[in-house]
Amino acid sequence: LPICAYINRCLTASFPPGSIFKLVTLTAALENIDDLGSRTFNCDGGYEIGGDTVTCSANHGEEDIDSAFANSCNSVFAELSLELGADTIREYAEKAGLLDSLEVDNYTAAAGTFDLAEQDIDLAWSGIGQYHDMVTPVAMLRYVGAIANGGQGVNPHLLKSVATTHGIPLWIDLFHSSERLLNSSTAEKIKEMMLNNVQVKYGADNVPGLNIGAKSGTAEVEGQPPHAWFTGFLDDPEHPYAFSVLVENGGTGATVAGSVANKVLQAAVAADSQ
Repeated sequence: LPICAYINRCLTASFPPGSIFKLVTLTAALENIDDLGSRTFNCDGGYEIGGDTVTCSANHGEEDIDSAFANSCNSVFAELSLELGADTIREYAEKAGLLDSLEVDNYTAAAGTFDLAEQDIDLAWSGIGQYHDMVTPVAMLRYVGAIANGGQGVNPHLLKSVATTHGIPLWIDLFHSSERLLNSSTAEKIKEMMLNNVQVKYGADNVPGLNIGAKSGTAEVEGQPPHAWFTGFLDDPEHPYAFSVLVENGGTGATVAGSVANKVLQAAVAADSQ
């Protein structure tokens, strides 16, 4: 008989994040590069480092940091990665909780990885979520939830409550443990930028009736189609949901994973209204 291995992809598996990792690099840049908000960058389709090139999805031309983030510009974030250095980016990945083994009820989630690249080209790729970067969906979920929550990350639970068949509560999650994952002012800035992403890049029409802030990712996997990521939050006090969608080898993040996020969130909001 064949041996089957069952893996909870959300908790016990890690994946290359692709461009959703730019959230970490952006956090580091906002807090360590003083003139970031006033700088302009130029993307001509790639960023040359020695004899190598970090390729970009398009020739974006002149950009500020807001448009570079909305465009998910590899050229700009490669440049920022070299300016920040591997130690700083790793420090912020640790602060974000992306390298931790989270405890989710009785489960220990897989840890993420960020290797300290020695070559500039490898550092540039790691700052945009490639090289040896790995994250778990649940850790990314907590991080984007923290961005929407003023920097405070709430540790997730699998169940809100447990009751008997007669409705008698056996356990209710009244106390949410949390920890600060990023500075409140930085969280507010990134939140605004993620909301802007949907308006100017992903298209509000693709998430009708939902006020979403998000970041997509298309994570390259050698010899296979890329993983599709879409992660973010619903900016609505009546429905304060964070989400992290991964479609393994699914293709383009915003198109494939974004459509999944929309369907699930539409159903969640509709269920809340019943």
